[in-house]
Amino acid sequence: MSHPRIEEVEDSDLEASDPSEGDIDDFSDNDIMRRVEPKSSAASQIKPANIPPAAAPRPGAPGSEFQTTNDAKQYADFQCLYPVYFDARRTRAEGRRVPKSLAVENPIAREIVKACAALRLPTLFEPAKFHPKDWANPGRVKIRIRFGGESGRGRDGAQ
Repeated sequence: MSHPRIEEVEDSDLEASDPSEGDIDDFSDNDIMRRVEPKSSAASQIKPANIPPAAAPRPGAPGSEFQTTNDAKQYADFQCLYPVYFDARRTRAEGRRVPKSLAVENPIAREIVKACAALRLPTLFEPAKFHPKDWANPGRVKIRIRFGGESGRGRDGAQ
């Protein structure tokens, strides 16, 4: 077994000086790394006009599976869904809103978008938004479940 000991060392002890402390004059100029500027050639430089367009559809583009918007009024009557609402690892106090029996492990907003698309619900995906209690899992999904002037049902199921 080892027996740790505390030993006092003074700054003035020359024989016990730190070996990493050396004299700057001991270094050679050849030991110092210097930045080398790359040789510029016209062929190797990328110009914005030569960049091909991305093959993947952009969010909100026609034919994409979800929409994005800058006009919040158009989606004011949509309901917000966050992945934390469906997380089986969370308690009700931590943000889960569905019964434990219907919750899933590691829900992702993109999966919610796909499920809503399968149900043919109008969907808006906001990848930059997040729930305050689940900031590490980004994404918010807005869906329309009430159409026209319909009022929603109350807790007791009556209108």
